[in-house]
Amino acid sequence: MNKKYLWLAIPWAVALLLAGGWALYWNTVAGEAERRLNAAIAEQQADGATASIGSISRHGFPAIMRLQLNEVSYAPARGGWRARTDRVDLHINLMNTEHVTIKAEAPIAIAREDGSVTNVAADTIIGSFRTANGALAQAGVEADNMTLDDPNEDGVLTARKLVINVRPDARAAGEYQLSFDATELLLPRPVRSFEAFGQEVAALRAAIVIEQGAALLESAPGDPTGPWREAGGRLRFEALALNWGPLQATGTGFGGLDSERRLTGDLELPIEEPAPIFTALAQAPDTSEDARRALGLLAAAFAISGDDIDLDVEAEGGVLRLEGLSVRELPPVY
Repeated sequence: MNKKYLWLAIPWAVALLLAGGWALYWNTVAGEAERRLNAAIAEQQADGATASIGSISRHGFPAIMRLQLNEVSYAPARGGWRARTDRVDLHINLMNTEHVTIKAEAPIAIAREDGSVTNVAADTIIGSFRTANGALAQAGVEADNMTLDDPNEDGVLTARKLVINVRPDARAAGEYQLSFDATELLLPRPVRSFEAFGQEVAALRAAIVIEQGAALLESAPGDPTGPWREAGGRLRFEALALNWGPLQATGTGFGGLDSERRLTGDLELPIEEPAPIFTALAQAPDTSEDARRALGLLAAAFAISGDDIDLDVEAEGGVLRLEGLSVRELPPVY
């Protein structure tokens, strides 16, 4: 072959080799991802869960990799709930296959044992999952204009923006850091005893440590948090910021569930202007006359003095108390 043509052919040969190698790599990664999905489903089914994917199709070659999962459903072995959606897209980072992004392309229906269903929809719902050497490094969910609708209940919960992230806490083995940030929440209905606060929550943010987090991955029949509670699990609020009606504060505390699955814990919320809060609580329709009178006196005292307060919010023995005053009884969470 003429040397001139040889030098022209070499770049094309290299390009073809690279293209062929990349195609092989792309399909190898896709095949491995599908194998892991099927292995995960088989493992869940062996543990008693119900998991299925109707079909998987590959998209995005050569620049990106997207696996389209159709007719996806999952129900844990003892969790008491089932999730289903028509389509989920799995995006894989070709330069780091331990980083996976999941995008919901259809509403998600979550059904519970009592027959109730919550339909989750949003303009965008994206989840991410990143591992390091096979262990969780970070996971998160982000949603825009999200709605949670239970057709059997009045109202719809909406959030303009929701961001949740979780990762192992490097300070203590078995604990996880959870960050929660929701803005422009609209509650589906007034909260009992807090009716005067309204249904619009401008912002709710929290930095939480999940103690005994590994036990949350376990469950017991009819009691999904049982192993976690028995292990001493609780949520430690390193920061909790709430902007809801007259309540605007950032505090700390802890929370969990007692043996009867009722909320238990304690929060300390520094309040610069406590009078409007006590006034709003006194207006709740279920407040007893004694509590209404005491709350009114507190509101008047703080309005006159102008003092601030570290508001103590306590849940204990099935009763919610503010500054030691009983506000309402707490039913089991489930």
